[in-house]
Amino acid sequence: MNSTSLHALVVDHHSGELSPEVAELLETYLGENAGARAEALRIREALSITEETVLRHPELGRVMESKVEDASRKHRIASSWVAKAASVAFLALLTGSAGFFAGQRMSHSQSLPAPAIDNSTLRAPRKESPWARYRIAHERDRNGQHVVRVDTANLENPSLR
Repeated sequence: MNSTSLHALVVDHHSGELSPEVAELLETYLGENAGARAEALRIREALSITEETVLRHPELGRVMESKVEDASRKHRIASSWVAKAASVAFLALLTGSAGFFAGQRMSHSQSLPAPAIDNSTLRAPRKESPWARYRIAHERDRNGQHVVRVDTANLENPSLR
């Protein structure tokens, strides 16, 4: 067990927050480990001194209350920022979904035809390659596309080569 875990367990045990089983395991561990037992004794003494000091000087407790209020205010600010970010994300999702579904409802006949492109001016001459080549082929009714493997050895159109 590392010192951070030991410290947390001793403080929780002092506050009465440990279950009886865990408290028993802690006491067994402290009984077997002299170094941990000495560290736990030091922590318990510091907790007792702190408790006595706060009881004798209650005005010291008010400082803690204001810090708790500051932490609460910071939590509210952080949670409001998270709420704003979630609202923006939801609005973006809603807008994107509406655009997507509106585009899906538009029929392909209403969409603009693709501009004709002269492939011979766009492509540089290619060298022979052992790799397979593919191109996009439109269906005859222009409602879909397929990816087609190009057989470069038997290709008749040299502009696609």
